[in-house]
Amino acid sequence: MLMRRIREHVTAHNWFAVGIDLVIVVLGVFLGTQVSNWNAERLAHEAGDSYRARIVRDLENNQSDLQSREAYFTQVRAFALQVLGDLDGSARLSEEQFLIAAYQATQIYPRPLTRGSYDEIQSVGALDTLGSVSTRDNIANYYVAVETSEATFRNVPPYREIVRRAIPYHVQARIREACAEEMITATTGLARLTLPESCTLALDRSDLAQAAARVRATPGLEYDVTRLLADLDQKLIQTERSQTRAASLADELSER
Repeated sequence: MLMRRIREHVTAHNWFAVGIDLVIVVLGVFLGTQVSNWNAERLAHEAGDSYRARIVRDLENNQSDLQSREAYFTQVRAFALQVLGDLDGSARLSEEQFLIAAYQATQIYPRPLTRGSYDEIQSVGALDTLGSVSTRDNIANYYVAVETSEATFRNVPPYREIVRRAIPYHVQARIREACAEEMITATTGLARLTLPESCTLALDRSDLAQAAARVRATPGLEYDVTRLLADLDQKLIQTERSQTRAASLADELSER
């Protein structure tokens, strides 16, 4: 319609009308572009809000997970200290308790932390929607720190292999049955592991004595449990630091 009017005005040499028509065309294109840009900015802002909210949920899940790890590592450390006390003679244990403590001190918590939302945002090239350069840097640095912490969490000292080779299989099987980890699953699907504070194996005294003597006679075991304790201390330090970082970033993203 507008183009036909322009042609008619050109044919009639009505240049003033042609000028007005061109202004209308340019103004229409400009306004259309602006509306499109505004709409794109609105969608990007909404996407950013959604992505930040998802990262905050991941961070909250990580805080809960790290609290569970801290409690779990604390339990494992307590068992390791019992083993060390028995081996260095400062606090001797019964054969049954020694075997239980020796086995439970081998437990690990190998699950990775949650980062699915951030990985998805990276994969679709939507990092710019998360906020300012400073905010994006803080998010990226958090996940770099997660990788560093997970390297510590994944580390398995030699003690685990050594003790699980030394304890007779039927004793290990009985410990797994009578002293099994308890798993509590949250509504988010996140599982929390805990170890029982006490349990009874109900094995023959001679079996227990023979198995305990075999483990205690393992060369260098006191050094191995000492190394295990140092590793657990590092894991506990990382859980505390990681909780602080996750809480700080969640607060920053929630305030936007």
